[in-house]
Amino acid sequence: MSSVASVRQRASHSPIGTFLTVLILYSGFVAAALYAVYGSDLPWFSAVPYAWAPMVSAGVTVWLCGESLRDWLGQLRNIRAGLRWYVAGIGIMMVGTEFESIVAVLLGADMTVPVTSLGNYAFAFGVTLFLAGALEELGWRGFLQPRLQQRFSAVSAGIFIGVVWGLWHVPMILAGVGGFTVFWEYMINVVTQSIVLGWLYNNTKGALPVVMITHASHNMPPISIPTEGAPAVFDLVSGDVVFYLCCALLIILYAGSKTLTRDGTLPDIPGQLTENIPQRGNHSD
Repeated sequence: MSSVASVRQRASHSPIGTFLTVLILYSGFVAAALYAVYGSDLPWFSAVPYAWAPMVSAGVTVWLCGESLRDWLGQLRNIRAGLRWYVAGIGIMMVGTEFESIVAVLLGADMTVPVTSLGNYAFAFGVTLFLAGALEELGWRGFLQPRLQQRFSAVSAGIFIGVVWGLWHVPMILAGVGGFTVFWEYMINVVTQSIVLGWLYNNTKGALPVVMITHASHNMPPISIPTEGAPAVFDLVSGDVVFYLCCALLIILYAGSKTLTRDGTLPDIPGQLTENIPQRGNHSD
């Protein structure tokens, strides 16, 4: 057996392990290359090639497993998922971003609106959706979520992805790229967002455009900032963490932790050939 055939056989037996291995190797290589070129003062656009890691890892793993890259990428065509899911995703992320301002205004505080120009909002959304963060969803939700939840609950899959997602950002956090906040807050934020995104993915039968647009909506700058009178509790924990945590808990209570869907169904594993789909509980990962 050739070395390539041996690698492919191992990948087929452990796709999740293969994905994580490629993720670490690619991310480490890109981070090292960026540091070699720019040193410790990384420009903002250095996060773009780093953000491709989950997408590249998923694509390489699908190829090594002998599965259909066309079918895996075909998730991007599933745009007709229902307007309500786009509204739900964008709404949750925007309210989370503005939650501190909303609470402050309800308590009588003043605020600054808008924080930046409309052009900056459009630029941030476009870069995130087409070049950076949203492309991560080809790996996080488009690959890991459907595979993990065939063996574990959808919530467990979401938590696992959230932890990996958060830890994967550590090199960029240390480099000061991306405007990350306190690390423990960031980890809670990412894990709860992961549950929300898993809920969207499962209920739209794997509609990645819904998840990607939701992801891009979260990466937008805030529209408003309270000038005074913000509740003191937000000095201890940020408003978006509080809001996303509440959303995740409500989703679990409403839809159930097993599948995050009211009808108990799960989307198929994209790219995986029908004859190779193992039954729940028989995965090697």
